Amino acid sequence: MDLKAATHVCVSPVEMEGDDTQVLPRSPMYLITIQGGVPGAMLRIEGPEASLGRSAENVHQFPDPTISRRHAVITHDGSGDAWLTDLGSSNGTYLDGKRVPPHAATRLEDGARIQLGASIILKYASLGPDDERFQREMFERTVRDNLTGLYNRGYFMEQIGPLCERNRMRNLGTALLMVDIDHFKRVNDLHGHEAGDAALREVAKVLRESTRSDDLVARYGGEEFIVALPVASADQGWERAEQFRRMLASRPIRAGRKELRVTASFGVSSSTMARPRGIKALMTTADVALYEAKRTGRDRVVAAERMLTAAERRTESCDALAV
Repeated sequence: MDLKAATHVCVSPVEMEGDDTQVLPRSPMYLITIQGGVPGAMLRIEGPEASLGRSAENVHQFPDPTISRRHAVITHDGSGDAWLTDLGSSNGTYLDGKRVPPHAATRLEDGARIQLGASIILKYASLGPDDERFQREMFERTVRDNLTGLYNRGYFMEQIGPLCERNRMRNLGTALLMVDIDHFKRVNDLHGHEAGDAALREVAKVLRESTRSDDLVARYGGEEFIVALPVASADQGWERAEQFRRMLASRPIRAGRKELRVTASFGVSSSTMARPRGIKALMTTADVALYEAKRTGRDRVVAAERMLTAAERRTESCDALAV
């Protein structure tokens, strides 16, 4: 899930002078998160209309329970003026501290602050190329892990909800992979922290190279990583994790003059259309599966669904014997 890949070229407005068309320079408009979500996040406003709300059908989604599914819309008219309209939301839309009337367009000025529901506050602002670059760099520093370049835990936790919702809208499930480098303390003790850092970077590189734009990858903390990806079935989550495991096990890691190899254990849990799970349940069951992978020898993938199936079979056998 690459923020940079989500940036598009904004079409400049034009002015008609006789038979000639003149392109007028104009900075693209953004909503910049001030409160709620990830501070500094930049949402680009493109086209004549951008809807805001809790559901994935909106141009910009805000997974906050105080925001309505279709909360508000920003429109731009032929003159380039911007307008904010509340779509009859339950908890209201506020512009510079004042609640706007529902279903009535209110003029939106550069620099205005928009509040959606109880906790989301956004700044509507134009950014020139230099300002945009600076704002993006500052944002990247807040959401990236310094050592590996992956997203950090905080950003992952902000994005996992919207990702699950987008997958659901596409009739897909979500697989959650918890990844733990095997015997990481031993790597540090035997080869030094430089080798440990090299191992962390290499695991991050394998995950980054093996995932797609729809996937979400982060360093969860220490030697743990976490991956969320769309799947059509629980088996697909296990298969992707097994691909990661094999690639990592075969990859040499260089730290100075030293060359070593590391393995990792994977715990997988899936929420599918047939068997949905909430985010808390996804993370809990993936963590249980990871513990089982480490307990049973490491360098392996354990899926929560397969553990449950085996437990259910044992329960059925016990029930049959009791009868």
